[in-house]
Amino acid sequence: MITKFTPHIIFLLFISTFASAQDHVCGVVHPTDPAVIESVQAIEEHTQEWILEQQNSATTREIITIPVVVHVIWYDESEKFSELEIQAQIDGLTADFRKMNENRFTIPEEFQPLAADVEIEFCLATVTENGQETNGIIYKYTDQLNIGTSSNGIKRIHYDQHGGSDAWNTNDYINIWVGQMENFEGLATFPGTAPVPEEDGIVIDPDFFGFFCSTSNGSSHGRTLTHEMGHFLNLRHIWGTNSGSGNCDSDDFVSDTPRQDISSKGCPTHPQESCGSNNMFMNYMDYTDDACLSMFTHGQKMRMLATLAPAGPRGSLRNSNGCDKMRDKSLSLNPDKILIYPNPAADCIHIDLDLDADTDMRMEIFNSIGQPVYSSRIFAKDLRTFDVSRFSNGVYFIYFETNSNGASKKMVIERR
Repeated sequence: MITKFTPHIIFLLFISTFASAQDHVCGVVHPTDPAVIESVQAIEEHTQEWILEQQNSATTREIITIPVVVHVIWYDESEKFSELEIQAQIDGLTADFRKMNENRFTIPEEFQPLAADVEIEFCLATVTENGQETNGIIYKYTDQLNIGTSSNGIKRIHYDQHGGSDAWNTNDYINIWVGQMENFEGLATFPGTAPVPEEDGIVIDPDFFGFFCSTSNGSSHGRTLTHEMGHFLNLRHIWGTNSGSGNCDSDDFVSDTPRQDISSKGCPTHPQESCGSNNMFMNYMDYTDDACLSMFTHGQKMRMLATLAPAGPRGSLRNSNGCDKMRDKSLSLNPDKILIYPNPAADCIHIDLDLDADTDMRMEIFNSIGQPVYSSRIFAKDLRTFDVSRFSNGVYFIYFETNSNGASKKMVIERR
């Protein structure tokens, strides 16, 4: 059942959301302008009304592809991510939104029917605002520490003149800035909250950007961006709007996420109970370690689709031509376009076969003297992440075969 909120209640819950975020790892923009507050109220009313209308009508869904621009504002050479690293992060983001994530099979049985393919994909922009070809990546060196932190009220990372990078048209592109932040892993502007269009988007600290197999800080697989993209598309934290004080009265405006009294930490074991039900700590909008995050719900999907509806606050993004000159894709494997990252690898690899459809295929791995060490029939979408921890150090060749053709890539396993 969709609850109808009055504007006054919407405003109170909204403000509380921002206050709670400041105590944790996720930062968001606090609205103070009366016009922004009024905009937020109108957006929430539209969201609830759109969801209610969709429940009473049969509609044909479509895959929405949104172009993103990644502004890499680097202070240290280690923060200057390569195009392969950035592509792997965007591929992982799409995998999470399309329910193609490698750990979707770990969702507890009681929550499996609620896990949704959001039907939203993301591509690095291939066309600039002026119609020129691009890879969707902007590199800028900065001599300023913590460029992602405001200084004297100026959000420096968003502006060339302050050492950052100017946004591309926010009606047509999602701008993602990667730069040092002092207190947060990431932050995003909720719909209708950016003080100016030039500051509408997502900021990620470089320590939490990119595809990783494991890290000491609990963030892996690039899911800080998944979490912040949820905020950008109008999702609240899974525990609602409380600040972790054991309050079960607050909500996240989503009908199929259980009430939860506090954010989760680490990698909990199911079940964890609060507010009279089991916690959905594996939801991307919680603070669980990335390795144990695995789902959006159908209710969360509807909120995001409402945001991208023609009359929604981010509806213009679905009509952007920022990806019009997409990479040529087909069912044919091209070894030059197969991405394996990292390579050399230690524990796992990210694989992008550059295929236009999920297809049944054979994957085989041979060691350096041609002996087979792995063979399986698998769907292409299941290859987003592949565990290579079973293999010893050395050179291997991975062979992929579809009904159309085959292709192989060299892989190096190197552990110190």
